[in-house]
Amino acid sequence: MKKIGIVGAGIMAAGMTDNFLKAGYEVYLWNRTKERAQMLLDKGAHWCESPKDVAAAADIVIECVTDDEASRQVWTDPQTGIFAGAKKGSVYIASSSLSIEWTDELAKLCAQQGLDFLDMPLTGSRAGAEGGTLRLLVGGEAAVLESVRSDLGAISEKIYYFGPAGSGMRFKLVLNMLIGIHHVNAAAQAVALAEQAGLDIRAVQEALFDGNMGPASPATNMLINNMNMPDEQVNFAVQWLAKDLGYAQSMAKNYGLDLDLLNATKADYDQARDNGLAEQDLTKIIRLYRKS
Repeated sequence: MKKIGIVGAGIMAAGMTDNFLKAGYEVYLWNRTKERAQMLLDKGAHWCESPKDVAAAADIVIECVTDDEASRQVWTDPQTGIFAGAKKGSVYIASSSLSIEWTDELAKLCAQQGLDFLDMPLTGSRAGAEGGTLRLLVGGEAAVLESVRSDLGAISEKIYYFGPAGSGMRFKLVLNMLIGIHHVNAAAQAVALAEQAGLDIRAVQEALFDGNMGPASPATNMLINNMNMPDEQVNFAVQWLAKDLGYAQSMAKNYGLDLDLLNATKADYDQARDNGLAEQDLTKIIRLYRKS
């Protein structure tokens, strides 16, 4: 059985670690703060003092941190980074949501060192991570994916392969752009209007899912179900969707596109982030539109 390395212990990384442990894998774990990883260590994960040590110990290394800056640090730090402990024959995976610029650079750095690399952003939110039903969005060499496909079954329900390295990240940004624009932000505005008009939201929800009429999606349903949940319950925070929308803007500009709906939605999420909702669930953007 392959040894698994996880760099990070946030919602998604913690869920993956837990499911690898449940499947009987030996897991080596590093996180910026050991306290956040303690529950996983209590379940049998091995603590490593650095990403370098994770890379040295594991056959499959999955990096899952917050953004480009954190990702670059854990990969490239000359003393403690993944590259400092990397070895040929292992598979190195970036599962953070990252910009295409850094993803492409990271793929090149791996290629220069003869390391097998996949970009594999995740979708499925907290429920998918904890339940082992994530969708994995993969770019890289098909043969590398096949070499770890059975292992990835411990954390996922379905794997989508999009082509060369960087392709998975490109799709992830397209996906999160659509989620932000249509499934969450537009839905939040529509629900806020329905509330102000005095409509029964449960009746609205039922009608939106009528097969002959409804424009709603599972993400729209999520918004309606989660918009009033306790503040401490977070599946995917406003600040992280704002970050991903910024990466999508950069990607669009890279291809010569100026997307007005993307730009407007990014501005709304920036406003929500800056107005105290940064660490709240992304569905709480409805608070921008509700009358107090």
